[in-house]
Amino acid sequence: MTISQPSIFRKYAVANRLILAPLCLGLLGLTTGCPPRGPDTIEIEPFEPIPMRDAIEIVNQNNRGLQKTIKSKGGFARCRFTDQDGSERRFDVDANLIVLCPRNMRLNMSVLGKSYFVFGSNESRYWVEQPDAHALTWGRHNRDIEPNARDLIIRPELIVEALGISLISSADATPTQRLTDTHQQIIFFDESGRIAKEFWLSRFEPQLIDRVIFRDPMGQIVMDAKLDKYKNIVTGGPMIPHRFEVQWPATEGYMLLTVGGWKMLPNVSGDHPAFQFPLDRGAQFDHIVDLDVELDHLYNPLKASDLIRAQLEEEQRLREDGAYFEDEAPFTDDSDTIDAPDENSESEIPIDSPIDSDDE
Repeated sequence: MTISQPSIFRKYAVANRLILAPLCLGLLGLTTGCPPRGPDTIEIEPFEPIPMRDAIEIVNQNNRGLQKTIKSKGGFARCRFTDQDGSERRFDVDANLIVLCPRNMRLNMSVLGKSYFVFGSNESRYWVEQPDAHALTWGRHNRDIEPNARDLIIRPELIVEALGISLISSADATPTQRLTDTHQQIIFFDESGRIAKEFWLSRFEPQLIDRVIFRDPMGQIVMDAKLDKYKNIVTGGPMIPHRFEVQWPATEGYMLLTVGGWKMLPNVSGDHPAFQFPLDRGAQFDHIVDLDVELDHLYNPLKASDLIRAQLEEEQRLREDGAYFEDEAPFTDDSDTIDAPDENSESEIPIDSPIDSDDE
């Protein structure tokens, strides 16, 4: 609500009379110096650093109780996204999140029951639905090309780990740690020796994850998640954060997600419809983008599809046999020889043909 300027002045006039005397006393106190600290003043000291495996085990011991399906209650999100055309969009929305580690997730952002964004992931794929635009963008977990920080506004496949509830495993890659005054940072590297992700373990109670950072192959930060407000999911149960502040620096994205509580759903498995790929459950879209195909064309511009590659190989074989085509002339010593077309040229192939829209 916008307050008119005269109202502000009236409030200041009343406030000035109320605070003038205490303010003067406060200024007088400054001339005599600050009072000494009382005997009850307590400074919280961080825990002493412990071996990395022990720090990881503290997290895993807590998170083992969170490896069943959990659902948020009373969720709210404040978001800021920057589209590829540079336009900024802001949302204050209800947020319903259901998660089953390690990859199953559905985050539905809605207003008055109408969905604006749905972010999902299961064991094989991840996706972003935009119901208003009848659009779907999706990709595969076992992709050949790792997306860079700018390739997708939000990376759904990273959200589960960013919640800080997954088990930290060192089976696939041996991590190292970086010690600071406030954290034991567990650092994971990719196959090229670059930092891939970081789990920042707090050196204060409850000594759990309070920051998760993901980096792309170029070293840019893809997602930076800060976790806060740890509470027991049930009385005496494992602790789970209730506040998540997430930034996507490369795409200027931001989300502050708060939940009023969490509910355990032990009977809900990974084959629940919440984790089902939209096309598999019969959803229809006007616009479908296979992100892996897009990235393949983006980062391998000379790589053709199997059909085009076979055609080029056949043309090359015919040329080696002395054949020529209608759009090119046989080799001649004349100076007006017609240039042959570029073999690397590739016509644009639509990713998917439009289909009739059908709101869920």
